[in-house]
Amino acid sequence: MSSTKKAVLCVVAGTLVAGGFVATMATGNAAVPDVVCPGSTVTLSGEAGPPAASSGTFPVGTRLRVTNLDNGHVTTVSVNGPSGSCVLLNDAAFDKVREPGKNLIRRARIERVG
Repeated sequence: MSSTKKAVLCVVAGTLVAGGFVATMATGNAAVPDVVCPGSTVTLSGEAGPPAASSGTFPVGTRLRVTNLDNGHVTTVSVNGPSGSCVLLNDAAFDKVREPGKNLIRRARIERVG
């Protein structure tokens, strides 16, 4: 294994242990995670409609996989507009990943899937 690949694996392990938000983008044959929105949370926008998100980090049309790290629930959404937050999920998307009685996700993994 080359030293470059070893360094990438160290970054992956360090990022996942640290928690927070992770965006995974494919580069060549390896997926290289990049931390986005450190210290932020995924919140509920209160908008109706099919599962979707708005984002101040990802452009409109980006598909994201959002994983609630506290309960393992996952949803995949398309960004349909800008917001002042990293990721705001609409009602339908948030219901798929939320914990009962909670209106925000403190520990999440955000992955770009297309």
